[in-house]
Amino acid sequence: MKIVSLLFLSTLLLVNSFNSSQEPPELQEADKLNESAVKLYNEGRFNEALPLAKRALEIRDKLLPRTDPRVSSSLTNLGEIYIAQKDYKPAREVFQRLLQIQEEVFGPEDVNLAFALDRLAVLYYVARNPRETEAAYKRALALREKTLGANDEQVAEAWFKLGEFYRFERDLQPALESYKKALNLYGKLTGTTTPEFERASDGFVCLSYDHRKPELFKELTAIRKQFSGSDTADTEPVTVLNGRALSLPQPEYPAAASQRRLSGLVVVKVQIDESGNVIEATDMCKGPPFLSEAAVAAARKARFSPTMFDGQPIKISGVIRYTFTRRFR
Repeated sequence: MKIVSLLFLSTLLLVNSFNSSQEPPELQEADKLNESAVKLYNEGRFNEALPLAKRALEIRDKLLPRTDPRVSSSLTNLGEIYIAQKDYKPAREVFQRLLQIQEEVFGPEDVNLAFALDRLAVLYYVARNPRETEAAYKRALALREKTLGANDEQVAEAWFKLGEFYRFERDLQPALESYKKALNLYGKLTGTTTPEFERASDGFVCLSYDHRKPELFKELTAIRKQFSGSDTADTEPVTVLNGRALSLPQPEYPAAASQRRLSGLVVVKVQIDESGNVIEATDMCKGPPFLSEAAVAAARKARFSPTMFDGQPIKISGVIRYTFTRRFR
């Protein structure tokens, strides 16, 4: 699993709003360091943000009770910077400490723990500890269901994350059930045209490709139909564009992939403009490394006839599928 597929989250750094006019000078310094670290983080300058976030935490650790919210804020900021740098071991240690503090402050059954659990789930997976990953995701889901109720968007998001985890573990049945839970909740709460529903739908499609079970498309189509009211008879919920291309360059088989004897399917999701040019291409299913990059590069060079609607060219989206056969050097 790629870190970006299970972070499946936007990064949020907490900024304190404490009145620092009566604080000791060192704590005022920590506030300024924290603000600077956040600014640098938002600018993508992670290496510069890191020492400032570390120093802010060091000061707050020295002068504040361990359960002070400013300590938790510093831990969150530092953990996010480590993740951005792909330095996952210290990130895991920071979020483990944050979780311990939050358990002490809020209790073990409070929904405030869910954020740290989500982060830890990803970090456990990177450390190749799927049992801890599953436990963290399930605990976060249970906390959200208990506090927010079963019919909440945050609960739908939690089911989606579990679906992604099980898919990358190639565990078909729990992945299928998790995606269906997410899709039904999103369909009910937000409809079928939202980015959230589309993302869960893509995961479901990838699951069917991973396990070579095209019959699953009918289940996804039925869910769409239930909430959209559409009478479409399509059995495949994505448009495969391979056969529609005017020009479809084949990807090169990278030497690095050959050395590792990699093979498999890469499904590239593309957006095509009014002139038939590919303007966006992403690996929808997070295929094998090296092969993924080669497929996306090839898809960007594909060309199509303009798609017309009511006499006007329109943008369309769909997928291009590339199957790589193992090669030896």
